[in-house]
Amino acid sequence: MKRFQRKKKKENKDINISNIIDSEIKGNSIRQGFSKGIQSYSQRFDKIDYKSHKDLTHIPFVTVDGENSKDFDDAVYAEVNNEKIKILVAIADVSFFVKKGDPIDVEARKRGNSFYFPDRVIPMLPEILSNNICSLIPNQIRASLVCEIILQNTKVIKYKFHRAKILSKARLTYKEVDEIHKNNSKNEISKLVDNLFKALETLKKISERRGKIEFKVKEYEVNFTNDKEFKFEEKENYKSNRLIEEFMVLANNVVATHLNSNGVKSAYRNHEKPKDEKIKELKKSLKLTNIKEIKNFKAQEDFNYYLKKTFSNRTSFISELMLRAQSKAYYDIKSIGHFGLGLNHYTHFTSPIRRYSDLLVHRDLIEIIFNKKLNTNNKELTDHLTIQEKKSDELERKINDRLCSIYIKNNNRKFFTGMVDGIESFGIFIKAIELPFSALARFSKFNNNDESLNYKFGQIVSFKIIRNNIKNGKILAGNVKILKKNE
Repeated sequence: MKRFQRKKKKENKDINISNIIDSEIKGNSIRQGFSKGIQSYSQRFDKIDYKSHKDLTHIPFVTVDGENSKDFDDAVYAEVNNEKIKILVAIADVSFFVKKGDPIDVEARKRGNSFYFPDRVIPMLPEILSNNICSLIPNQIRASLVCEIILQNTKVIKYKFHRAKILSKARLTYKEVDEIHKNNSKNEISKLVDNLFKALETLKKISERRGKIEFKVKEYEVNFTNDKEFKFEEKENYKSNRLIEEFMVLANNVVATHLNSNGVKSAYRNHEKPKDEKIKELKKSLKLTNIKEIKNFKAQEDFNYYLKKTFSNRTSFISELMLRAQSKAYYDIKSIGHFGLGLNHYTHFTSPIRRYSDLLVHRDLIEIIFNKKLNTNNKELTDHLTIQEKKSDELERKINDRLCSIYIKNNNRKFFTGMVDGIESFGIFIKAIELPFSALARFSKFNNNDESLNYKFGQIVSFKIIRNNIKNGKILAGNVKILKKNE
């Protein structure tokens, strides 16, 4: 028996993360690698002629991304004076290289998007394109589609599009941009960053005025020491994250508005109002957390009412309740608007290296503006892109659950704190605070005299892990005790 336990312990310790992710990728039939034909076809882009692109290499664009990013879809620039703000968002012109119906396009359409995992990326496009030829690498001339927008008094008064060649001045990270802005040094990059943040203040006012819902949910990333050792770390929320988000939302909205006004059946990004049953469930959940004032949730401002409040260490939990009530966003050839962003028209235009929907939008925009033609898309394709996106999200969640399970086992950790985020006839669900996992505590495991029968939704509790299944990431909890009464 002891020998068996030693063997089992050794097997657990020797768990290979890459093998686990491999099994999930294969189990979900994710397309990997590229055929020799596609790789050979990709070599034809060695010599590039940018004569069809306007020369905007004099504009000092910069890219702002995460530290580990390799594919740079977007670059930004802003000019600010007392009356007007000019914003330029340059997006990699993938459609210049990937033509409709060519081998790379056919493969990209099947994939729908790139798939991101803790230890790797399965790209939508061959890496010679995604990480090099299309990517807006600093100090390299690159083809782009530029959205130029003029703002005055927090309103878009003018916009135009350029198919242009650009030259990014710098590849900056979110952390670097925040530090540059904070230090306020006097150099060229600092001046560029300063203008970006000045533009951000206006964009934030615009977002607030239209009622954009401001969710505040904890996000985690996995940092590897090696293939068997890793840890979860909470992502830092930099001001520059919001900066890039607002710039991209602005460009996506302008593009969608233009396409819709010209009757283009493009790949719009729709987000409907929450369903009545979801609102009913949200109201019930809020009442269970002892929140006294319950809104109707017919408009974005009702959600923001709670999101702007501070609920001690339950703020992220309340935000997740609001997020859980939302409808799922999807792609469609008809535009109905985006409830969460408070926009009448929205699309995905800013990431054509990693999303096929954006590549479609680029083609539609180029046809209507530069070729005076009307592209047509079909609902079967937009439905396919929604399915592929959903598959990516579900796979990410499944791998996250398994990695949490492995991390807990490897560190021999038994006790956690969390919040009750579900109550059923058979038990309660607890969302851990320290790590991104949930556990089920079955009532059959509770003692009859235990106060656990009085648990309420949203309560902070301590619990012990009594069963941890690393094959599926499912965790059972016991010894659940209340740590803090409801507020």
